[in-house]
Amino acid sequence: MGLLDLASGKSVYRGYEYYVNNRVLFCEKITDNQYLGAVEGTADEPYEAFVDIVHPRKSYCNCPFAEGKRIICKHQVAVFFKSFPE
Repeated sequence: MGLLDLASGKSVYRGYEYYVNNRVLFCEKITDNQYLGAVEGTADEPYEAFVDIVHPRKSYCNCPFAEGKRIICKHQVAVFFKSFPE
């Protein structure tokens, strides 16, 4: 299963909104399969989202919704769309 398959419909929708509204402040390719980004959210500081497209359950974000959990949040989805805009 891919990252978008594991995310809730709401996270995919909101993550895409974050992407089109340029809330991904930074996005860097770490390896061919891993990406790190900073996404503007509701907190004063941007959230750090890491995406692993081969092993999506290894992805993480430091937002309150996903921190310490193996779930895909809107910030991770936004980094995914920034990395793969097509």
